Amino acid sequence: MLKKVFLLSSFAGVFFGALGGGLVAALIFHGTEPLSNPSSELNFDGTSYASVIEEAAPAVVSIVALKDLSEYYNQNLFGPFPFSEPTEPDQNEEPELSQVSSGTGFVVSPEGLVVTNKHVVLDEEAEYVVILDDGTELEAQVLDKDSLNDIALVQIVGEDERLGDLPHLNFADSDALQVGDPVLAIGNALGEYSNTTTLGIISARDRQIVASGAGFGSENLVNLIQTDAAINPGNSGGPLLNLAGEVVGMNTAIDSTASGIGFAIPSNDIAVVLKSYQEHGEILRPFFGVRYVPVTPGLQEHFSLGVEHGAYVIGDPESGPGVVEDSPADEAGIQEGDVLLSVNGKALTEYFSLQNAIAGYSINDLIQVEVWRKGESLSLQVRLAKSEL
Repeated sequence: MLKKVFLLSSFAGVFFGALGGGLVAALIFHGTEPLSNPSSELNFDGTSYASVIEEAAPAVVSIVALKDLSEYYNQNLFGPFPFSEPTEPDQNEEPELSQVSSGTGFVVSPEGLVVTNKHVVLDEEAEYVVILDDGTELEAQVLDKDSLNDIALVQIVGEDERLGDLPHLNFADSDALQVGDPVLAIGNALGEYSNTTTLGIISARDRQIVASGAGFGSENLVNLIQTDAAINPGNSGGPLLNLAGEVVGMNTAIDSTASGIGFAIPSNDIAVVLKSYQEHGEILRPFFGVRYVPVTPGLQEHFSLGVEHGAYVIGDPESGPGVVEDSPADEAGIQEGDVLLSVNGKALTEYFSLQNAIAGYSINDLIQVEVWRKGESLSLQVRLAKSEL
């Protein structure tokens, strides 16, 4: 069943400066991981949440995108309809920067490394400012954006004596989360109410959504945490915390047709991206080395595959062979015509692709791949590598 969801940045309108909506997206409730024990390992004893918030909030920042709009627009709001006319900028005047969007991020190192959503810092022409919890505004530089997930890394570069000693958050193991675990969400709600904190629980795991919108294209997000903690436009990039004040996820999207259905990227997925940047100076995704199409009922019938899900390895005269020569897949013995059924026990489907599966691993990781070949099931080990393409 498809529903509308929104990514959570807030946008300032060009004409009126009003806060607008986010991205419309389609939500696919698919592959929810069944969890039999909803009890939390954290035993909440009735004490205040204030200590958790007091510890975590100083590491949560607002991220504001600024642009010079004067060279593009000359606003006229006095007629029956607002309109804009191009104008030539005055070379003798300093450009006046206007806020065009805002979101949230959280500091993960004393030196000011910040994690946020990719869609918060997507505008290549904008300048970005990080606002600390005490209102201090510092310049920020976008370091890199993940090619496969809604994750970006930002570095605070403004001068401040606290750089090198900034409050920062640590990650918890998101694989240990259970339905019913209590969580806190902190973010720059509506781009106006910074460090707004809300309370909820883990509602489900392993949710999948397809997000799309003007200027953002379409993005398939998998393995998401679902929570009923109240989150709003502007919360994009904010942390989802356990009661130890550790990050279990990053708030990313909400279902606009419901109440209390929000989604966060798990902390373990973010940690993979951070590790890549720390080791290589950029976000690198591991290389597998096959060309494939997801198995659908029509594809299964056409090729008589004998299985109902997986990634069918097939070449193309223009793109090349199904298995890239000397790639990790080639060295592991994968062949064209194979159907890859699972990675480390997790089934590959039309919605959870091979690309999604390996996104959770790093370069040099060894993964176990179940392969269907001519009516037989094989188990092959593949050592992921750095892409040379």
